[in-house]
Amino acid sequence: MPTIGVRELRERTTEVLRQIREQQAEYVITYQGRPIALLLPIHSEAVEAAIAQASRRSVVGGWETYARLAEQVRRDWPAEQRTQDLMDEIRQ
Repeated sequence: MPTIGVRELRERTTEVLRQIREQQAEYVITYQGRPIALLLPIHSEAVEAAIAQASRRSVVGGWETYARLAEQVRRDWPAEQRTQDLMDEIRQ
């Protein structure tokens, strides 16, 4: 797997990306001679599936967080305070 420095990558970005896309080339990116990243081709179907799965987890996790927070607010809300009174106060 060839290595390419950050400066060289900046200068040859188009060429390097073309090689990745067309030849499935892989690169080790270096900074001051030390490896810092891998630049690899991806398979779009696998990436799309991973993105969709992550989105579903995020949505489910978001609703779970919302439900947990809503329950906490209901539990901790002062019985003598109406939400309408609070909204009216905020608007003033």
